[in-house]
Amino acid sequence: MPAVQRVIRRARRPGPLVAVSVAYLALVSGIMIWRGISVSPDYLLLILVPVALVSGRFFAFLRDWVPFVALFLGYEALSGVAPKLGIKPQVASMVHIERAIFLGRDPSEVLQRHFASLHWLVITATVIYFCHFLFPIAVGMVLWLVDRTQFLRFTVALLAMSFAAFVFFLLLPTAPPWYAHDLGFLPGVHDLVHGTLPSAVSPYFQRLDADPTAAFPSLHAAYPTLGALALWQVSRRTALFMVPWCLAVWFSVVFLGQHYVIDVAGGIILAIATWTVMMRFVTPRVRALQDHPVAVTAVPEAGAVPGMGAGTGAGAASRSGEQANPAGETLEPSEELPG
Repeated sequence: MPAVQRVIRRARRPGPLVAVSVAYLALVSGIMIWRGISVSPDYLLLILVPVALVSGRFFAFLRDWVPFVALFLGYEALSGVAPKLGIKPQVASMVHIERAIFLGRDPSEVLQRHFASLHWLVITATVIYFCHFLFPIAVGMVLWLVDRTQFLRFTVALLAMSFAAFVFFLLLPTAPPWYAHDLGFLPGVHDLVHGTLPSAVSPYFQRLDADPTAAFPSLHAAYPTLGALALWQVSRRTALFMVPWCLAVWFSVVFLGQHYVIDVAGGIILAIATWTVMMRFVTPRVRALQDHPVAVTAVPEAGAVPGMGAGTGAGAASRSGEQANPAGETLEPSEELPG
């Protein structure tokens, strides 16, 4: 029995648990995309339940994740409000700005002219596009397993950024390149996502009215950027691993005709600005978002001289080479996040 408990404790350490959880989430999400099921936040919340059970923090999972996902789904419900206001979306002006920046050329049109015939590239870019919700949920899962305070910062920043983008969508609706093509403003740019892979959305998302004119700023570009910034303080190696993913997302949304380059730039700037505000202005003023030092109780060694137990115990604690983490487990100094 003690051997089993040691195995469980070792399996619940952040390093191994994060690696197994990321692999599990990637596997299940890959199967869903393969079977034509949309990877949406409501499905992802259910997928994460086994992770919560294995971590031994199921009730903490409910406390931390249910409000976050509920607000996230609430934001998605609001996205259908913008088209009902009757504000005319910016179509031709976006084409003119993009062409002015790139000397008369449109990057989406150039990329599709050269690479749209590569079916494998279209499928790969579409899969990356479909990971729009998967990536922030996966980053949140990693942070929750390793550092709950950083998880709270990330989720608050993610929701604040999403609602800030919603204000743009509401007051300044902008159409994507494929929309401009349909109206005759941008010939040669097609919606490569449509029809490439089947994607059946959840019953909740079936009841929502999608907003086709929510291009600027691009949340597809903003979410991975914010995730990389949040991971940087926990594991710089993991954060650097996110850079190729960010580049892949930015390329995919432009190549597929879903966003202009200026949409992507707007999303990146929004993510950086949101994280800067979170760390410099919000965190110092909100106690729940601040780091709290873990108190270490000194345990005297056997045979310690009375009156010197505290010092001896502290020395023993430092020699053990272990440090406590927010989840209550112990980490070896050399243990890092995978990736």
